Amino acid sequence: MKKQLLPILCILLALLMLIAAFFSCNKKNNDSTALLPGNIERSTQTGNGISYRVYVQKDRTAYKGILVMGSGNDENNPSPGSMEGGPENALCQKAAENGYVAAIVQYRKGPGTADWNKSAEMMGQDYDNCIRALAASYGIDKNKSVVGGYSYATFVLYTTIAYYNNLSYCKGLLGACGGTDRDKISKFKIPVFAINCAGNNEGDNVNSFYGKPLYDQIPDHSPVKPRSGGVTDGTCNTHCAKAWTEELYNQLIRWAP
Repeated sequence: MKKQLLPILCILLALLMLIAAFFSCNKKNNDSTALLPGNIERSTQTGNGISYRVYVQKDRTAYKGILVMGSGNDENNPSPGSMEGGPENALCQKAAENGYVAAIVQYRKGPGTADWNKSAEMMGQDYDNCIRALAASYGIDKNKSVVGGYSYATFVLYTTIAYYNNLSYCKGLLGACGGTDRDKISKFKIPVFAINCAGNNEGDNVNSFYGKPLYDQIPDHSPVKPRSGGVTDGTCNTHCAKAWTEELYNQLIRWAP
């Protein structure tokens, strides 16, 4: 009789271990969720094969739109996009406090300058997958979305919205401390808001344009020109010296009120 009970006990023990492991994993996932002032819930989620940090006002039933931001990086040897950057997190929290679903996307490690166009194509896919996941989770029309980034993410996204269609449904691109050349500017498929420090510190300032000069290079006949803007901030003169939270947020609400 004892020999007959032994296999049953082993099976029960195995089941108990599986149940314990399940709850342990769930607890670990919940550790990444935090409730911030203003009833803002911050969590790390994965959808459509991409991870992102989300800010959303807890218990809200309707949202104004979606904001997805991306981090800076080393263009010569990029890593997956960081979700820890202070400026991105500050802007996303402010957007969530005012009724948006806001996220920082952990875009994939791309080839960077080794294949710039491939990097742009990949980043567009990652932003698109993040937006679609958020739209499905929170019941928002994906067409009410705005994308943006700092430094590397901005440089790459300017190429994305010129040569690829992944993000052509978005309301606009918030571009902080990045730039691009005249050819790409002439092909922008969505409006842009370019903001940079003064001082010609973003790289090649002969063939590329930043801030107000970038906006000026958008052809007058381009349909994106009337809803675009550009600022060259004379209060700073180094690369990405400011977060511009208020300026970027104010543009967000113009595009997706």
